[in-house]
Amino acid sequence: MPSSILRPARLVGVALAALLSLLVLPAPAHAGTWGAPQTVNSWNVINGRWTANNELETYTPSCVWYDGGTLMIKTYRAADGTYYSGRVESKALYGYGTYRFTANMPNGRGLLPAVWAAYLQPWLPEMDAAEIVGSDPGNVHQTFHDTSNAQTQWTKYNAAGWTNSFHTYSFSWWPDHIDFAVDEVYQGTKWYTTAPGVGMHFIVNTAVGGDWPGNPDSSTWATADGARYLKVSAITYTPYYP
Repeated sequence: MPSSILRPARLVGVALAALLSLLVLPAPAHAGTWGAPQTVNSWNVINGRWTANNELETYTPSCVWYDGGTLMIKTYRAADGTYYSGRVESKALYGYGTYRFTANMPNGRGLLPAVWAAYLQPWLPEMDAAEIVGSDPGNVHQTFHDTSNAQTQWTKYNAAGWTNSFHTYSFSWWPDHIDFAVDEVYQGTKWYTTAPGVGMHFIVNTAVGGDWPGNPDSSTWATADGARYLKVSAITYTPYYP
C-alpha cells in the first residue's frame, strides 16, 4: 500500500484527537492481578426506624427478599402512615476491586434508591455506585465521600430515564483512586488513598423523604399495588491485588 504524508493541519488534528482520548479514558491501572468475580449475597438486613438526613422510612426485613436470583427491596406507605422500606448491608468487608450492581431502580417523588458501599466502622469513606432522586429519573448520580464527607460527584443524564429498567452501576477501587462507570462506560476518577485496614460493605436500600429527595406524596404510591420496588439482579465483587 502506498505511504501517505500527513499535512500540518492533519497532524494537528491527530494530536488533538490523541489528547482528547487521554482526557476521557479512565486512569491507568496499576501493576497487579485480578481475582475471580464473587457474587455478593450474604446480608445483614436492617430493622428499625432510620432518621439520618431527616429520612422518614422504617426499615423492615419483610421488605427484603429474593425472587430467584434478584434481590427485591419493597417500599410503601402503610395504612397508619408509616413508610416501610428495605436495606441490606453485606456481612463481609471488601477491599480493592470492582464493585458492580445491575439494578432496576424505582421512581417516585420522595424516594432515593441507591446501590453503594461504605466502611460503616466508622461510616466514611463512602462510594456511591448510583443514587437516583425519584422525582428526577433522568439523572443518575455517582459520588465519593471522603472521611471528612467532602464530596466529588458525577451525574449522567438519560432522556429515556434510568428507572424501571436494568442498568449496571459500578466503581473500581484502586490503591490511589476510584473509577466510576455506568453501563460499563467510564464517568470519572477520584484520586484518593484510604487509611490502612479500610474496607467497604456493599449496601442496597431505598430511602424515603429527607433532605435530598424531599417528601413523598400521593403520586409516589400510585401503582397497581401501592408500592415501589428496587430490584438488583446481580451484585458482584472482583478483587484486585496490587
